[in-house]
Amino acid sequence: MIKAFNFRSAGKTMVCITLLMTLILVLAGCGGGADQGKANQDPGTPAAGKNTEVSKANPLVVDKEAKTVKVYTEVNGKYFVEPTRHGIVFKDGSNGNKSILKAYANQNDFYNALIEINAKPGNNLQLTSTGVPVEGDKLNVTVTWAGANKELPFGEIVTDSTNRPFDIRFGGNQQNAKDKNTGCILCLDSCPVGITSNAAHPTKDFDSGKARFYGNKDVLPQDGTPVIVTFKVQ
Repeated sequence: MIKAFNFRSAGKTMVCITLLMTLILVLAGCGGGADQGKANQDPGTPAAGKNTEVSKANPLVVDKEAKTVKVYTEVNGKYFVEPTRHGIVFKDGSNGNKSILKAYANQNDFYNALIEINAKPGNNLQLTSTGVPVEGDKLNVTVTWAGANKELPFGEIVTDSTNRPFDIRFGGNQQNAKDKNTGCILCLDSCPVGITSNAAHPTKDFDSGKARFYGNKDVLPQDGTPVIVTFKVQ
């Protein structure tokens, strides 16, 4: 009687233990699968097609939500001492070594980037235009670099002999930009080829000697320093 009773009790105990172990294994398997799925995800990877880190290798970044275009450039110290009408030019354009800032993004991609953030081009200038200010959406243009610790208005990195406030506009000029291939992204007086330019000075102000522009050596970092330029529709 005693032996039979112990056998039945042991059997019931074994069944309970088996069920409990099975339940633990099932729960562990579910939890392990979820953890493994998380482990395979890279939280630092941006969404497909959206790399928001601007750099030499990724020199043009469009943020449609913020409505900004960022361009990677480098300081050209030559224009601390020589005048130029070129603010930002693609390094491989025909004017690639004539600007205060050398861009690593080309002018045609830059034009398309402004269209992506719904900027409207003026397209009011002809190659023969003289004394005509550029039209198009007004752009807020700022710059920064390692150690600057803030965004500076573009006008602060350029000295203008007339001291006029900058008025950067999306001139457009897409076909001229392609045909001429100067690489001009931002010109310091109104320009029929540059994608953006300065309405504060009408066309030919630099050529006629009415204005002279230099990189501001008291503000800009040294030659070759990376500078990030941000364009936003004002």
